[in-house]
Amino acid sequence: MFLLLLAVMWLALVLVKTFYKKHQLDSEIANLKKEIDKIDKKDQELSNLLNYFDNQNFLEKEAKEKLNMKKEGENVVIVSEVSGSPQPSAAPLAAASAPAQEQESGNLLKWWQYFFGN
Repeated sequence: MFLLLLAVMWLALVLVKTFYKKHQLDSEIANLKKEIDKIDKKDQELSNLLNYFDNQNFLEKEAKEKLNMKKEGENVVIVSEVSGSPQPSAAPLAAASAPAQEQESGNLLKWWQYFFGN
């Protein structure tokens, strides 16, 4: 009888350890699934960004805004306000590029003076 009781207690202990281990593994699996979902979501966001950055419209917009470029056959119009009263003025790119060239050469001159003096 004592051996039977000892065997039942040992079996109960083994079952408790097994269920505890199963619970730990289930928790770890659930956490890993959550992490996989997060990574998949982040991957989808990055894929969308990559597609957006590869888009021709984005490249054209960035070239126009940051590099001051224009399409062939396109006219550039500059609108500015003078002394508080809005007065639109239009100028072709050739006229607008002259101040940009002066500014660029001025910038180059400033760098030259910075590194080499006078």
